[in-house]
Amino acid sequence: MKKRIVAILAAVLVILSAVISVSAANTYIRGDVDSNGDVTIIDATLIQRKLASLQVGSFNEKAADADNDGSVTILDATAIQRYLAFYANTHGINTTVVDTSPTEEYELPFIPG
Repeated sequence: MKKRIVAILAAVLVILSAVISVSAANTYIRGDVDSNGDVTIIDATLIQRKLASLQVGSFNEKAADADNDGSVTILDATAIQRYLAFYANTHGINTTVVDTSPTEEYELPFIPG
C-alpha cells in the first residue's frame, strides 16, 4: 500500500513538472539607498554616483527605485530631493516596503516510482 501511494505521488510530480518559487520577505525603506534607516541627501547622492559609474558603498537597488517604476534613474534622486525639500511625497518615500517577489526557482527532480 505504501509503495502504491509513493508511486502515485511520484506520477503526480512528473505530470505536474512543478517549479517552486522560493520567496523571502525583504523589508526596506523606499528611498533609503544606503539602508541606514534614514532617507537623507546622501541617498540621492548615491544614486547620482551610481548612474555616473562612480564608486558607491552600500547600495540597495530596490530602495533606490524611489518612484517605483522598475528602474533606477536620475528621477529617483530627484524624487528623494523633492521629498527632503518638503514637496509632495507622491511616491511614498520613507515608507516601509515588504517585497515578497520570488527570489529563486527550483524545479522538482524526477522521482522514479
